[in-house]
Amino acid sequence: MKKKEIGEKDIIRCLSNYENLLRDVRERIQYLYTSVATTNDVLESLQMHSGASGTFSGKKEKDLSDVWETYQENEKQYAVFLNSYITGLVEEEEELKRIWICFQCLPHIQRFVLKALYVEHKAWKMAKAELRMSHTTFSNYRTAAIKNIQNLYRSPMSDLQLLKCSRADMAKKVNLGENLKRKTSQMSLWDLENKGDTHV
Repeated sequence: MKKKEIGEKDIIRCLSNYENLLRDVRERIQYLYTSVATTNDVLESLQMHSGASGTFSGKKEKDLSDVWETYQENEKQYAVFLNSYITGLVEEEEELKRIWICFQCLPHIQRFVLKALYVEHKAWKMAKAELRMSHTTFSNYRTAAIKNIQNLYRSPMSDLQLLKCSRADMAKKVNLGENLKRKTSQMSLWDLENKGDTHV
């Protein structure tokens, strides 16, 4: 299944408030699941009583039957709506988690730049000073990081594969050192995802 495209605003929104966004969407899913269960109970009750004979006759019985059928139809439509809405929320949760995983997979300098700006909410001037970068260099790293998150997001790799490769890359950096990174014979996740591309 082809993954949807994500924009810069989606990435910044996720990084800026990841834990709260994730908690909110999970609480809404839980609430709606409770509503679905209640609606299903109502529908089952309606089906049990739909064949029961009424205590009225003639026009009154017909009017009551019409109201009953309308109520049943409304409950069915509401159940369909709830299930559709829950599906959308689950997709939103998956999007948030995948963006965050892709962020963790970035080369460390790119990750530090985005972390300073959007996770720690630091001003550009302060973040540049702490990382000892010029405005142009800092901006280039930020732009490359956003692009790389987008590339990783739409890659065919699963979230688990991304996490495993990310951990392997970080362990490799610790063991071999940053200066030997490009000399290793084994291609890293980043090399695989950006083979042939130019990035900062």
